[in-house]
Amino acid sequence: MSEEKVIHHAENAMHVIQDKEKGLGSKAKEFFWEIFIIVIAVSFTLLLHNWNDSLHEHKLARAFLTGIKSDLDTGAIHLGQAVQYFQPDVQYYINARQQLATHQINAAYLDTNSWALRNTLYFSFDMGRFEGFKSSGYLRLIENQTLLKHLMSLYTVSIPFQVEADKLLFDERRRYYDEHIGPKAPLLMKDPGNMMLAASKLVNDPYFQYYIIDYGSFLEEKQRQKLALIQEMKKLSAEIGAELDK
Repeated sequence: MSEEKVIHHAENAMHVIQDKEKGLGSKAKEFFWEIFIIVIAVSFTLLLHNWNDSLHEHKLARAFLTGIKSDLDTGAIHLGQAVQYFQPDVQYYINARQQLATHQINAAYLDTNSWALRNTLYFSFDMGRFEGFKSSGYLRLIENQTLLKHLMSLYTVSIPFQVEADKLLFDERRRYYDEHIGPKAPLLMKDPGNMMLAASKLVNDPYFQYYIIDYGSFLEEKQRQKLALIQEMKKLSAEIGAELDK
């Protein structure tokens, strides 16, 4: 019922009360009838308004989850590619560590691949969709509380941890390299596109040995963590997919 009709019935109710020609019983009957009509009309209007709001919020939540699923699928692919891309760097540390442990030094290998000593690949992830939905207070629209818990855990714990851990590791590694590794070995300029060192000249240097063993272990662990994160992202994507299919 339109606002004009509600006002019309309210005016009718007032006219009934003010009508001196009608008896009390007749007034009461007509008055309560007009009030009943108003109550029904207002209740129906509120019900329709709430239904529209609920439908709008459902669409918002669904669009958000659809977008998040796409972000996770894309992010898992890119992260997997990053793990593969960086694996030769990690393998260099593994091989160098083995050479140091067995005292079987392959100078050509250590020198030619020495670019891996400082190569970096920082993990990044676009959090914009999640942060925008969260800051708008719309996370309350996700009715599946288990899904919401997993979503919050991934976006507020797992992903930020990996981003910060990468920054901390690579920044600290570069600082150590600049202070204790780079200045000690002559540059090899066979390939101007890569910064190669005569790393084989440092095999007896305790700083170099520490660098290979310690940071190599850290990089291996980071690779394992990223693979675990990929699985977590895929699992949540599947969980969202199941929710959207309901």
